[in-house]
Amino acid sequence: MWLIALVLVSVWGVSNAAVHLPNIFGDDMVLQTNSEYGARSFIWGTATAGEKVSVHDGRTTYIVTTGQTGSWKVMLNPIHAGSKFDIVVSGETGPNITLHDVMGGEVILCSGQSNMGIPMSYILNATATIAEADHYDNIRLFRVALDASPTPKQDLNGTWQINSAKTVPPFSAVCYLTALWMSRYHWGKSPIGLIQSDWGGTPIQAWMSPDALKQCGETENYAEAEKHDESVGGPGNPSQLYNAMINPLVGMTVRSTLWYQGEANVGQGRDLYACNLQWLIQSWRDVWGIGDFAWLSVQLAPYRSPNGYISGVRLAETDVRPHPGSEIDTVGTAIIIDLGDPDGSIHPHNKTEVGRRMALQMLHVALAKQYPNLTFSGPEFNSAVLDSSGDIAISFDYTDGMFFADTHNCKANEGCCGNYSAFQVSADNVTWVNAEAKLGTGSVQLQPPAAVKNVKYVRLDISNFPGCALFNNAQLPATPFIKEVTSWQDEHVEETHHHHHHRHDDDDIVIPDDLTMPPMGFNSWNFYHCNIDERIVRKTADAFVEKGLAKAGYQYVNIDDCWQVQRMPDGTIVPDPVRFPSGMKALADYVHSKGLKFGIYTAQAEFTCQKRPGSWSHELQDAATYCEWGIDYLKIDHCGGRTNPHVNDSWILFKQGFDKCKQQTGHQVVMSVESCSSPTACGEYIANVANLWRTCGDIQANWASVMGNLDKNNGMASVAKVGHYNDPDMLQVGDTGLSVIEAKAHFSLWNIVMAPLLAGNDIIGMDEQTVSILTAPEVLAVNKDPLGKQGTRVSAANATGGEVWARQMSDKSVAVGLLNRGEAASTVAVTWDMIGLASGTKATVRDLWQQKDLATSSDTFSSLVQSHEVVLVRITPQQ
Repeated sequence: MWLIALVLVSVWGVSNAAVHLPNIFGDDMVLQTNSEYGARSFIWGTATAGEKVSVHDGRTTYIVTTGQTGSWKVMLNPIHAGSKFDIVVSGETGPNITLHDVMGGEVILCSGQSNMGIPMSYILNATATIAEADHYDNIRLFRVALDASPTPKQDLNGTWQINSAKTVPPFSAVCYLTALWMSRYHWGKSPIGLIQSDWGGTPIQAWMSPDALKQCGETENYAEAEKHDESVGGPGNPSQLYNAMINPLVGMTVRSTLWYQGEANVGQGRDLYACNLQWLIQSWRDVWGIGDFAWLSVQLAPYRSPNGYISGVRLAETDVRPHPGSEIDTVGTAIIIDLGDPDGSIHPHNKTEVGRRMALQMLHVALAKQYPNLTFSGPEFNSAVLDSSGDIAISFDYTDGMFFADTHNCKANEGCCGNYSAFQVSADNVTWVNAEAKLGTGSVQLQPPAAVKNVKYVRLDISNFPGCALFNNAQLPATPFIKEVTSWQDEHVEETHHHHHHRHDDDDIVIPDDLTMPPMGFNSWNFYHCNIDERIVRKTADAFVEKGLAKAGYQYVNIDDCWQVQRMPDGTIVPDPVRFPSGMKALADYVHSKGLKFGIYTAQAEFTCQKRPGSWSHELQDAATYCEWGIDYLKIDHCGGRTNPHVNDSWILFKQGFDKCKQQTGHQVVMSVESCSSPTACGEYIANVANLWRTCGDIQANWASVMGNLDKNNGMASVAKVGHYNDPDMLQVGDTGLSVIEAKAHFSLWNIVMAPLLAGNDIIGMDEQTVSILTAPEVLAVNKDPLGKQGTRVSAANATGGEVWARQMSDKSVAVGLLNRGEAASTVAVTWDMIGLASGTKATVRDLWQQKDLATSSDTFSSLVQSHEVVLVRITPQQ
């Protein structure tokens, strides 16, 4: 997506008025912080087509030029949690817009039907909890006005309010109480912005986009129903709530979505609801454009349903949780099988405990807190094995102190633990019989009745209104399930749904085993930050092949920070189980199956930059683990906590580990380290321990940052050589922040200076313009040149900001970039003496972007260069 001359699909049309912001931006709002695994925030709006819009956030001024629709969008620099500032938006005409008292914090979107909409005034202990709200003015509230539309809208109604005893009573109880528990557990008084967008009695299909509905084969059924529905525009019609109450929020960076819905779908069955829920989640994430943000669902509470089998929806809600080979990741579910009202109401009152359990899920799914430091779940099914005596041994995870207890919804003599069996068994998954259960340590032993022969299935709490549940010491109930039973005679291999893929056999994709040219590939940080998971990695690898990047030479699919969560007792590093449930080896195998290579990230200190476990004191162990996983590329950051006495100690240990890996397996691991910026200090040894090294700070998606990194990298030119490269950081081509002209200039210069080309944009959804830049064949040929000599600046900037960069090529030609740093177009010239050609040498000048010869010259070449442009040519002496 491009910032300057940005074109967004919009139904607003071309604005002929002053600059305008959607209503989601207002006084007292919260913007998502970049702190603690957060993501960048955006501001967008409309103005007159072609108008320059300025956005100032108290630290930085962003200038954007609108596209043909009058739309514009700005990505803000990282926002610190707890920061408070005004935002001023101005155009070339009309008054400025000032947003007062904007805060950096956590943004949570809450959606669903009536149990999400139930207000604070309805809950148990409402009076005391509401009175407490005055002490939590760090929480800000936004209620989306009810609306429905047959077509997508770009704005909605609502205003931000500061939380108080006066403003919170009508607000969503589940949404608010989740935030309240997060304040108590973890965030303290850090700002939290809550966006409530729900409507009672609505089916999931109303919240799905038309494209998402197609995935589950529902388009025709719903289109036919809509033809005969006189209430078109009502909340039950497909996509109409998505169009009116979700689409206007797309792009608003959030930490997580909370979802409480399903009562309106209980008659439609498990498989259909699971499919719809999966595509609801996936489609929202895809259009949001910030990666796979955390998604937390509330499993339906017990109630006496006249409409169908509640457990079908309950099971569907757990079907979409991460598991090896799953199609969707980074999802959590709060189990509330015990929190119904005794009278069987569809709207149970105990929303405080629902909020607490959602907060525990958020700590685990969104903030990567792990067991045993955090018990976020009740007992979770692991396996069921039929032993030689005919008993069934069921093992569980998160089992500390398991016990059976009555649910809140049980009634004496009707269904409590004394006369209700939580476990049942079956031979055919149709007829079920109660089974006596005995608790063990971390397990349950079932004794099936003699009447049931050949038990093949077991289930727990599959009832609309269960009266007894299995708990652990954290007072959390076990997740209801239906599972197959494995015989003790079978091989004890857990059956999982693996994806079977074959190596891509396109003969045009050639992956060299050495580093005769700088690495080309992708790094997840610039676009996804911590919102990365295995689904995105797989789809990125697919897109490498489908969009022609692999054929162009891009080979590394690299994950940056946030994949790791803790270490096992023996020190082995552990991937995030909700983001990478299949494990890193399985993910590496998938990437390799596409003919590509797979890379990950660590830090040499005790902690990574996002406070995940670093490699300090574990370098050799991690190197062996990464070798076993089949990792091809390791980025070694620095970051915080305890560290080795010398900056290169960690690098040396990793190199020893990877040298051993290559000796034993023949597998090479590329080492990228941070950082080295002095040719007379670290520059004297860096090539002996690393393949590439950062020479500057993190690049941002703006022109000043690109130029700053370019200049710092230039000072290290003498150190680079074939197989060992200076790294001015990854590419920002295609990210919001650079115009097309600036992106092409950025790409041109990175090729001239022999930089690694690691795309930092959304590979999956990138447009043809971005693809054409990243795969420009004659531009890439500069970086692939076997001479391996880094290009440098060969002339200082002239009065208008024009300067010349050049790189010697193996065929005696010279790649030349005429750069204009200035704010107005100017003529920039290269003379032969600047690039090592004798005066009078007749040479052909070829434009590498246009792929055509421009001129023949004997001593100089000049061109009109637009502001922030690079004219990239190859000057080849004629024979």
